[in-house]
Amino acid sequence: MAIGSAPAFGVGTLTSTGVLVDTQTVVVGGKTYTWQDTLTDVDGNVDTGADAEAGLANLKNAINLTGTPGTGYAASMTKNAQVYCTAVTATTLVVSAHVPGTIGNLVASTETGTNTAWGGATLASGTGDIGDWIQDLISLNQINSEVLQAIKTITPQSD
Repeated sequence: MAIGSAPAFGVGTLTSTGVLVDTQTVVVGGKTYTWQDTLTDVDGNVDTGADAEAGLANLKNAINLTGTPGTGYAASMTKNAQVYCTAVTATTLVVSAHVPGTIGNLVASTETGTNTAWGGATLASGTGDIGDWIQDLISLNQINSEVLQAIKTITPQSD
């Protein structure tokens, strides 16, 4: 029995067309992020930054809990349980579901931004079913190099 293709992760892209606006929000993975010109220490608050590039970098750090807490995002920020940021540019931020498969396509992505927009109301491009794929692995009834290689293909990028 051959192992089928590993499920793919659902992804979403937030695009900014200008400076991020104080009090407007981005929601992804069930967590609300609020842009602030003057950062206050409330979970979800993200500094707008000097320009869109800086603001998006702050949002990436907030989602992944990287960078310096209390500088670009609230010190009391908690990590997003459903997504992590995989890339950020001067105008875009890309997130990926933590769990591979079509289930990642159910992760909502919305915003109230004048200068921001998600590519869709949910993440997209997740394929396959992680449960079925794992069952295929179990049905092999042995751990071998093929199984180990297949498991490695579903490991998300470190966040």
